[in-house]
Amino acid sequence: MKNLINYLKRTKKGLMVAILLVVVLSFRVRDYAMVPETDAKPVPSRDYAMLFSYLAEQNFNMAEVQQLFRDPRVVYYPDIAVKLSSPPAMDSYSSTFFHTENVTYEIEDFLQHYQSQLDTAEQRFGVNREAIVAVLFVETKLGKIVGKYSVFNVLSSLSNADSPESLARIENYINERYHYLSFDKRRYLINLYQKRAIRKAAWARTEFGALLRLHDESHLDILELPGSYAGAFGYPQFMPSNVLRYGIDGDRDGKIDLYNYTDAIMSVGNFLSRKGWTDDILRQQRALLRYNNSRTYVADVLTTASLIRENFIVD
Repeated sequence: MKNLINYLKRTKKGLMVAILLVVVLSFRVRDYAMVPETDAKPVPSRDYAMLFSYLAEQNFNMAEVQQLFRDPRVVYYPDIAVKLSSPPAMDSYSSTFFHTENVTYEIEDFLQHYQSQLDTAEQRFGVNREAIVAVLFVETKLGKIVGKYSVFNVLSSLSNADSPESLARIENYINERYHYLSFDKRRYLINLYQKRAIRKAAWARTEFGALLRLHDESHLDILELPGSYAGAFGYPQFMPSNVLRYGIDGDRDGKIDLYNYTDAIMSVGNFLSRKGWTDDILRQQRALLRYNNSRTYVADVLTTASLIRENFIVD
């Protein structure tokens, strides 16, 4: 990638703008990256017993919770424990390079259209605009790819990943897929995947609780939130708990809406600032690692930010 960038720097400015190299992360996890709609089915409340128990302990109004779960949009993904608790068989991130004028124009247009919001974010949070735009581009291609999975259904289903039924599904999956391995090796994998499922379930219950708080505080229809297979949503792909901690009502309409560019820009700036963003490259790397714990992700965001600055930012 460094050689490509050096090559571009030797070309004429006009041509360089036309073929701006940008990096898009694609989240493609082999075999279980997405939850097929065929896995979804309406399910009685017993399948959410683990989640309901947690929410009751956290003093949520269970009558209101159960009312939400009676909505016909609520579906349960029975195989999510297998699909999301298994470690990736390969690096989940792959870099894709675009040399198209369309991408160039999209970024330039975004910078111009949201100049005022980016000015405010820079002044308020001390995070440069190219970094904010790079995060939004890498995460969702400036809001074009936000995910098609119900955040409510993903998190509520994953909250049940440590139930006896879900753990049994994992055991059956390992025994069927790796039938050629010895008993001891299969038992090792079963234990590994089940432990991961238990951790993911506890995490998902916490995130679902945060989603309910968003419902109460921002009056969002949380059954209509589209997001990733892991439950992240909005243009910056925040988890619900991060929306509560770092979300900003940038347009002051009384709610935090991460499908709103003003709120998204301000929220990314706030997150990076709170994680220690400065002009120092090491601090920038650390802040981005808190956004996504992948060094490939960090490198791609910083590369994209650098290219945006070189081509579109005038000091």
